[in-house]
Amino acid sequence: MKQIDYILNNIDIKSFLKDITKGEVGWCENEIRKNVKDYNDIEYQLNYLKFFKGNISKTLNNMNNTYYNSLNAPKIEFLKFFEKKIPNAKIAILKFFEKKIPINKKNIDTYFIKKGIFNLSTWGYDFSNEGWGDEDYGVDDVLKHYIYDGIFFQKIKEFNLIYIGYINFKGVGNDDDQYSIICFHSNTDKKYHLLALFLEGDGNDSYDYVRSFKSKPSIAALENIFKLNKEKLDFLLYWKKKSSINIFEASKNIKLSKYWSKELKPGLNLERKEKKVFKDETLFYKNFKNDEVIKFNFVTKEPEKYFKNQDPLFFLDRHWKENPLQKVKKFKFFNYIMSEKFKYRNDPNFIEKILYSPDDLEGLLNLIPKKIQESKKLSEEIRILKMLRSKDKKFLIKVFKSNKDKLHTLASHYMPKRIFDDPHLVMEMIKIDTNIIDLIGKKLKRNTKFMKKVWK
Repeated sequence: MKQIDYILNNIDIKSFLKDITKGEVGWCENEIRKNVKDYNDIEYQLNYLKFFKGNISKTLNNMNNTYYNSLNAPKIEFLKFFEKKIPNAKIAILKFFEKKIPINKKNIDTYFIKKGIFNLSTWGYDFSNEGWGDEDYGVDDVLKHYIYDGIFFQKIKEFNLIYIGYINFKGVGNDDDQYSIICFHSNTDKKYHLLALFLEGDGNDSYDYVRSFKSKPSIAALENIFKLNKEKLDFLLYWKKKSSINIFEASKNIKLSKYWSKELKPGLNLERKEKKVFKDETLFYKNFKNDEVIKFNFVTKEPEKYFKNQDPLFFLDRHWKENPLQKVKKFKFFNYIMSEKFKYRNDPNFIEKILYSPDDLEGLLNLIPKKIQESKKLSEEIRILKMLRSKDKKFLIKVFKSNKDKLHTLASHYMPKRIFDDPHLVMEMIKIDTNIIDLIGKKLKRNTKFMKKVWK
């Protein structure tokens, strides 16, 4: 089956009608995509989250941020708009896993489809590593032209295209700027709906949902709507006097022009591909083991099973970057590799590479043999670290003042991250060296009162 046919055959009409009423960027292609029922997509994403051994809530937040950053501005604004208006996919996913229930069609219906979440990929939750490719944009282009030309409303059996038309402008804007008028009837809500789709010469397409009707409007009535502009459509407020409106009965079988049939060929011919769902941990890991996130999660959560003498620094650096304040005894992977089973605990070069990473110096030293701590390579570094990891603020301020010329080096190399979120200690260091401002912690940076003092 072609992807375009799958979309047209699986769209939830009731939800689509609800979503188009606000008008948005694009030509309704986003509203179509969001409302396509795709059980395979939801099952795939849920099984990924079931087996990936990570923090689901944190991962969903990161996925949203990454997805938004990868998209163009109109699609970002579209997603933000809908996440504010309806129960979003993140809440649905978290509630699903709270219940600890099987991933099957019945439960997908209950926790997603009936909640208006028809797929997860269009919400930014796609873990297939394939991302949004040129083929997907090609399908979007097909949807846009199907809407603009009225073809979409003839291919959906619940709809009946009544009128199409155009609004052209003389002497304003770009010569290519114009509006497409679409009036269609829906068997779902028994109403007639009027859309105006803006084709802008520079590509910033958008549409307005003008209004609905309980009975079939006449062409003259539709023309008056645009001429009188009681709906206060923005484009008519400025351009009404220079516009020409043409509305006519829709022909029965509208087709793409030869030009657009050729241009849209990639999107028209794209085949629907079901994602392969992995339903047990062994197959899941085998398929995703080269994925850095999966490799990290599996090795750090179950090192006895999945650590196969890889470079441990990859796992340690990533973990401590994300969890600098965690107690060392709670870090399962590190405790495992520092056991007698491995040589890492007796390697001064290895210890030196990790010595500055965790804030919990005491917990780290508990796993390192005393003779290694007292080695020529490490003893002085450990002494400095112990001094600067002190929780005695008065003592630390004395150290700051007695090391003015090298304070920034000591701060960036030896001090724990918690110090840079302490307003009193940070201000004392800034008095000595203003370059310390670059090291202020994220939490303290959000303290507007403190930052005002800094920039005085």
